[in-house]
Amino acid sequence: MDTHPKEPRKAQPVPPGITDALGSLFRFLPKEREQRMKWLANILNAIHDSVVVVDTESTIIYVNPAYLRSWGVAEEKVLGRKLKDFEPTSRILDVLSSGRPIVDDPSRITSLGVDIIANITPIFDGEKLTGAVAVFRDITEIVALKEKLQETTAEMQRTKELTSRYYTELQELRSRLLEIDDLICESTEMRRVMEMVLRMGQVDSTILVTGESGVGKEVVAKLLHRVSKRQEGPFVVINCGAIPENLLESELFGYEKGSFTGANKEGKLGLLELAHKGTLFLDEIGELPLGLQVKLLRVIQEQKFFRLGGTTPVEVDVRFIAATNRDLKKMVTQKIFREDLFYRLNVVPIQIPPLRERRPDIVPLARFFLDKYNAKYQFNKKLLPEVLRWLEHYSWPGNVRELENVVERLLVSSLADTISLREVQLAECGDRPVHQGDEPLVRNIMDLQQAKDLLEKELLTKALNSVGTARKAAQLLGIDHSTVVRKARKHQINLVQ
Repeated sequence: MDTHPKEPRKAQPVPPGITDALGSLFRFLPKEREQRMKWLANILNAIHDSVVVVDTESTIIYVNPAYLRSWGVAEEKVLGRKLKDFEPTSRILDVLSSGRPIVDDPSRITSLGVDIIANITPIFDGEKLTGAVAVFRDITEIVALKEKLQETTAEMQRTKELTSRYYTELQELRSRLLEIDDLICESTEMRRVMEMVLRMGQVDSTILVTGESGVGKEVVAKLLHRVSKRQEGPFVVINCGAIPENLLESELFGYEKGSFTGANKEGKLGLLELAHKGTLFLDEIGELPLGLQVKLLRVIQEQKFFRLGGTTPVEVDVRFIAATNRDLKKMVTQKIFREDLFYRLNVVPIQIPPLRERRPDIVPLARFFLDKYNAKYQFNKKLLPEVLRWLEHYSWPGNVRELENVVERLLVSSLADTISLREVQLAECGDRPVHQGDEPLVRNIMDLQQAKDLLEKELLTKALNSVGTARKAAQLLGIDHSTVVRKARKHQINLVQ
């Protein structure tokens, strides 16, 4: 047992600034005690913070109106009550016990859902503790704003991290695209297509690639696969227009052994199963028979199907990319393509413009094919600038496929290592009408009138050979029928009226 007498608690010194302030205040107070008390009460009542005064037994002897408003109680329900009976964890009790003040103490009154900052000061009469005064400031709104700010800051950080991750992924995808040898996209139109390819590589949405024959729909489909998360899986191609209708179903879905006469004894896996965890490219989807369109729709929706002759469903995980050079919307109105399948395929459409609408790609493509076939045939041939200009101005009805064929034809048919427009003419690459921007070929210096006559005769001959009649040639050249007849006689050209 501790026999040492406890030291009496000493009053806490009042800061000099407060002493001076109180001294100034009391100089203005009325001399009569009752008037002084009323005056002080008015001051306390005007304070917006909650004020509560207790004695040493924690009996509440004073509360100001702000306290009553914050706690939502009447004065008679509070005065005279012992704080320790209804709020045993109050920090005021700690101050009464220790005699030490509590300054700027943040806490939460759970029963009221209110956050406060408490300043609690013990009251001494000499060295004797007589009670405590507590001032509570409601900081609920400040705490809510702080939490909101923290949430906003955290959300901004998450957004920043997400943006950074997407940017990194996009840069990685772009670098992967640049590593693909057969990617040529100098034109704005093709750059837009490639940006879409990059975005769609990150999702599994079904893609419908459209464009004229020869524009490179399969190249785009391969790129979609190579930049996707399925790049390690198979890329399976089926040409819906190249396989006979009676074989197309078995090629697509496979069959069980003995399911029909002539079937493989062990059965056969279909292309759908072979494309599991990868991509199935349905080229020329517009040629798919109506009967198979229903089955394909079900596979896209449910990711499962039945083999021919089978009774057990086969589940697959396949990303579908379809391509066509036909107008599927028009086919839907003509009832030769299912509307529900069209909308299921057309989740994300990618339109590839024809080569004539992206001329900045022509020369880079020509050089790419030149390098390709030089390496293949061990040549070292070059195209003169005049040939490149001709290639750039030609209309290319067969698009990129035609351009590749023309470059290969020029390389294998030319005897010279330097290919000129003469070789283009000899190889019959320009036997169709060319773009209006084609530059006339001038081989030698000659009399201007003679040059005009030669050009006139050549244009007239080409037009007549192209369309067959003088009337159609006149429409093609933009002149009168009578002018065609007159100039044909002048140049001794036989024509059909």
